[in-house]
Amino acid sequence: MDIRQLECFVAVAEELHFRKAGERLRLSQSALSERISALEQELGAQLFFRTTRQVSLTQAGSEFLQDARKILADIERTVSSVRHTAASDLRHIRVSGVDEAISMLLPGALLAFRQSDPTVHVQILEISSSEKHTQELIGRRTDVAFVRTPPKDDFITSELLSRQPVVVVLADTNPLSGAASLCASDVVGQPIVGYPKHARPILHETLWSSFRQIGAQPNIICEITDKSTLLQCVAHGLGIALVPAWVKNIAPPGVTFVPFEPCKNQIELYVAFRKSGNSDTLTRFVDVVRETANGSLFKT
Repeated sequence: MDIRQLECFVAVAEELHFRKAGERLRLSQSALSERISALEQELGAQLFFRTTRQVSLTQAGSEFLQDARKILADIERTVSSVRHTAASDLRHIRVSGVDEAISMLLPGALLAFRQSDPTVHVQILEISSSEKHTQELIGRRTDVAFVRTPPKDDFITSELLSRQPVVVVLADTNPLSGAASLCASDVVGQPIVGYPKHARPILHETLWSSFRQIGAQPNIICEITDKSTLLQCVAHGLGIALVPAWVKNIAPPGVTFVPFEPCKNQIELYVAFRKSGNSDTLTRFVDVVRETANGSLFKT
């Protein structure tokens, strides 16, 4: 049974005339009759009484007509909804990103993008975990994701946008705030505001691996996910912390940033999106993101 058979049945049931139904469907009378006969055979029930002068519905045909109309109406509504969604998606972009992208990159990118596409609606989702953003992208719940590590998926592509060095943030009152640079051995014993591994895996590993190399453990007094909260704790003298260099742009008064050695400690930012099936609007948005990332603040 297919949609065309249902359309043929409904047309004959409403016209009660094979020729008129055929004209309505642009089918020959013989072709229409063949489709109805095939439908009856498949259902195992006679749908019409036929004479040389009259066509009428059987009881089974009368009951089947109600269901057939409902099925066709549901299909039409579904097709219309899909087409509407597809058209809407051309003017709708879902963006998922880690805090650096949301705080520092996206505002400028959105401003530049809206100058050429002011009617596009952009929905932004902020999650601290790059892995979660990758899952959202693979699951088609977001269209563009800003992540720390390139996704490993055959249908996703990614591009490096920036590299940020890791620095130590300290209260101005800390004696180490005047140092030219600091390494793990310099801050042994210092109270440290750390990060949960699940939320900030790269910074968490940078801290712990640096201390493992000198055979010591960091003196972590608390773990915080949000960097603004972490900066406030450092400013109040609770401890020191490791942060990406971009955090200087959101720092409160009373803190100092010192390079953290070795210099190879860097955090990367990637833009990721699906390899195919993207709208022209989404492609233009990614182009604007590239241009924004090439600005002075985000040059690698």
